[in-house]
Amino acid sequence: MSARTRAAAVPLFAGLVAAAAAFAIVLALTRDEARPARAAATRAEAAPPAAADPGRGRAVFAAMGCGGCHRLAAAGSQGRIGPPLDQELPHHTRASLRAKITEPGGSSIMPSDFARRMNARDLGALIDFLLATRANPR
Repeated sequence: MSARTRAAAVPLFAGLVAAAAAFAIVLALTRDEARPARAAATRAEAAPPAAADPGRGRAVFAAMGCGGCHRLAAAGSQGRIGPPLDQELPHHTRASLRAKITEPGGSSIMPSDFARRMNARDLGALIDFLLATRANPR
């Protein structure tokens, strides 16, 4: 290798080392930030549900646009794209509703990003509302 080639390779090598170091720092910071978020999510899952707030859950149902796809008498919605919830909800538990909302699956046309678009409190209120409607349809 000529002196000229070596002289050109040194800055390139130094740049690669600097980029690798920066990547390692960003990765370490991202991991540190993710730990509390995962711990908080785990605590939210493990915590007992707060007192049911059907009004808030109905508002979340409306704000998230659920009625555009689902028919649900308690919400006054007439959607015809998704399953009619008045008929489907009696077959669901809290856990199965949470899973259906947050991870609808590849064959579902339901948006897969609801878990990212609402906070844990709103998700809980929505599930409370849906569970309440199966016991007390209006």
